[in-house]
Amino acid sequence: MFASALSTVIATVALLTASTCALPHPAAYAPASDLSKLAKLLPASTLPAPDGKLKYVVLGIGTQNYTCTSGNPDAAPGTTGAVATLYDIGTKLNNDNNAKWKIPTISPLALSLSAYPKLLEWNLGFQGYTNVLGHHFFNSVGGTNTPIFALDQLVKSPYPMAQVLRVNDVAAPTSACPGLESEGAVRWLFLKDNKGISLGGIDTVYRLETAGGSAPATCKGKPASFEVKYAAQYWIYGPRD
Repeated sequence: MFASALSTVIATVALLTASTCALPHPAAYAPASDLSKLAKLLPASTLPAPDGKLKYVVLGIGTQNYTCTSGNPDAAPGTTGAVATLYDIGTKLNNDNNAKWKIPTISPLALSLSAYPKLLEWNLGFQGYTNVLGHHFFNSVGGTNTPIFALDQLVKSPYPMAQVLRVNDVAAPTSACPGLESEGAVRWLFLKDNKGISLGGIDTVYRLETAGGSAPATCKGKPASFEVKYAAQYWIYGPRD
């Protein structure tokens, strides 16, 4: 009976695959263009208030990257920035009546599941957060190690890319998820492009609802370079239309 059922499943999958290949490719994903409802739910902090329009809200899942190259085990680790994949959460949250209560839970849950990729993928799919908009990384811009948010998965020319610098920061709330090894949540940030080098209508980024990612106090027992997993929400703004 099992063999018969398995044959039926395989035949069905083959038929669906053949049918799918015969269909035209679906249109490129387009995130919500109006996040005015969600903008009212910006997590509270003492960071400067936004003066532009909320364009995207993304969940970043990745690593904070640190260095210990001085040879002094009592020295504080240095940093080379972070890397993260950026998932669109704003489109679903904007029309979610429970968004206010969901927002604080998204980063901790994503971080806790990051060690189990299949389970993380399932959870993101269940919540409707599977669409990747781009990537966060650091690059040298004018001799400065600059945070970059490249929404390179959007079909736009040029695609939105914020090249920003830290303007202000505050400690994460005491209620923030301390991370996979209780290292502490990285600080909340206000990042802005004051040089006019960003593209695609975005120029301001808030790092909020952080989970994990902090460096240890010293380099004791650490290699020359190491990573600490983290998750955070990035609320991305641009000039008002």
